[in-house]
Amino acid sequence: MTAKPANPVVLVRRCEGYDAAAIERLVVEGMERFGYRPAGKVFVKPNVVFAGDPKVFGRTAYTDPALVGACLRVLARGPGVARVTMGENSAIGFPTRHCFRHAGYYDEVERVARAARCPVDLVCMEEEPRDTVAVNGVVHQSLRLARSLARADTKVYLPKLKCHCVRKMTGAVKLNIGICCADDRAIRHDFMLDEKIVDLLTVGWPDFVVMDAIDVGVGNEAFPTPRRLGLVLMGTNPLAVDLVGARLLGLGVDDVPYLAAAVRRGYGPARVEEVVLEGDLTSLGALDEQARRVLPYDDEFHAWQDVQHELDRLGAPMRLVWGPHRRGAGERCETGCVMAIKMFLASYEKYAGPAAFATAKPVVFVVGKPDEVVDGRGAEVFLIGTCAQAARTVNAKKVVPVDHCFTTASDLTFAIGTRLGMPAPSRDAKMVGGLVRDFARAGVGKLFSRRLLQDLGRRGGHEQGD
Repeated sequence: MTAKPANPVVLVRRCEGYDAAAIERLVVEGMERFGYRPAGKVFVKPNVVFAGDPKVFGRTAYTDPALVGACLRVLARGPGVARVTMGENSAIGFPTRHCFRHAGYYDEVERVARAARCPVDLVCMEEEPRDTVAVNGVVHQSLRLARSLARADTKVYLPKLKCHCVRKMTGAVKLNIGICCADDRAIRHDFMLDEKIVDLLTVGWPDFVVMDAIDVGVGNEAFPTPRRLGLVLMGTNPLAVDLVGARLLGLGVDDVPYLAAAVRRGYGPARVEEVVLEGDLTSLGALDEQARRVLPYDDEFHAWQDVQHELDRLGAPMRLVWGPHRRGAGERCETGCVMAIKMFLASYEKYAGPAAFATAKPVVFVVGKPDEVVDGRGAEVFLIGTCAQAARTVNAKKVVPVDHCFTTASDLTFAIGTRLGMPAPSRDAKMVGGLVRDFARAGVGKLFSRRLLQDLGRRGGHEQGD
């Protein structure tokens, strides 16, 4: 493949809070520094993997609306800009409009649109018609992208710097998972995930990046804990921005598998030492000193990256038995169904509270095909994912299959969420009611946009090579 030309400059600016006017000034400075002049149809991609009631789930899983609004205002002022469209596909199982609402994006975009000189709108990408674009990658030969992205003249990414429960961090490169709708997103979301992410750079290479590193999220990416870092990172090379973000989380390129995969496939820069730092922090030593603000690297920092460790920490009578995707393969898949377990249980810690785990029911979660026989010890045994259906179990009170490939956190919430002996979101009338309403509205949106007819016409198979 032909690698994108590397631009190893990253502008690092201090920003101690979500002051929209201050952020706006930084974005203007960044666009001038990189000579980025948006024109035509501008597509903006934030990070909104999940957003729920902020009183329960916090506000750190998504790009802050103050930074979003500041960027949209600057882009909408561009003399050659015809339209600014911001879009996202949230985590599988949640309608994007549900997450937009809880993140405060509808209100923010409405405020920006009222004063803008050109149209500014917010779209749920899973409700839009799609165009097929060529990828010619390892996992994807082609991909179906929402038209607001596929037909955009220029792209701006607004990633949130966070830890990630299976891939250590998320930033600008991994933001591309959200350009895939659920059907394409599920393809090879397993041991091939890193190659999938790199494939997406072919069609998801942003022209300008503004990374929200003011409050970074530590622990699980969907339910993180905020720690104040006080930075905004900007650049035109997503790999360079991510290498700087990784350094701020104490990580190198080899610690983040999809960044290492991108380097192997010819993308650059290959090391953070190749990045030219400008702005308020101009050396790796200065980055490292700033990074001390997110210390310590404790249980909170690594929350839900090791499931059994977390269950033991919480005193839960629960066990995880985790095997490879086929017996005797040795290496376990770290990026498929086990990710669902991590996000599912992390959500219960947020919703039910840590103390609820100590009084939960004894259960066994099985992922993959363990070589050993699974002893249920009189408890319910949950077989998570298609690979686990062949697991050999004994002494189980009941064996409950969740036969999805790959299994998502929402699958687990509705399949087994009420069987753990803990307060469950799926029994919360307010939460479920809001989710049902947003699913219904998403269905209506797909009907009126004709996306529903498009999906029905394509049902029955994926693109060739996918």
